[in-house]
Amino acid sequence: MAIPARQRWVVYFIALALTLTAVRWAGGQDRTEPGATVAYQAERLERPAREAPVAAGKAEAVPEVQLDLLERRAGPAPAGDPFQARSWEPDQRATLRHVPPPPPQAPPLPFAYLGKLIDEAQTTVFLVRNDRNYVVRPGDTLDGTYRVESIEEDRLTLTYLPLDTQQTLSFGGPPAPASPKPKARAAKPDDEDDDE
Repeated sequence: MAIPARQRWVVYFIALALTLTAVRWAGGQDRTEPGATVAYQAERLERPAREAPVAAGKAEAVPEVQLDLLERRAGPAPAGDPFQARSWEPDQRATLRHVPPPPPQAPPLPFAYLGKLIDEAQTTVFLVRNDRNYVVRPGDTLDGTYRVESIEEDRLTLTYLPLDTQQTLSFGGPPAPASPKPKARAAKPDDEDDDE
């Protein structure tokens, strides 16, 4: 439903009248005029001089301050000279106190022993690292980081290649001999069943 043009103009006129009334009302809240503000400030500055107590015609004498006798306050000592020449070379005093870092060490072996297979010619060991399985023999390289040096009865010797450090993975002694299993007893026939 469209509003006719005449009614639209009436609504615009009413909105304009309300806006102008609100602006005039808000502007009337500050009752001081610019000239009155300057006069008020001048009066305020003169008031203390007029209201100052005068004792029987004698004005109070302001004591004289002798600045020569005052002590100068000592400021805080500067932390350093910001304009001092600096160099990128290390301070020799700092290098004398510098303790060298410990020599690098190989990380602990990340492999876990799963088992081994002893063949007539060679022993093969099965290892696991996270979700990856390895079948290793002497001379194999694992992930380009470890080299298998030797496989013995109860340990595996690996070399950590970045530091050329040998590490040992122990996996227990030789297997225990199998104990003889007890023989199964032959079932005896029930004599009672045959009698019947």
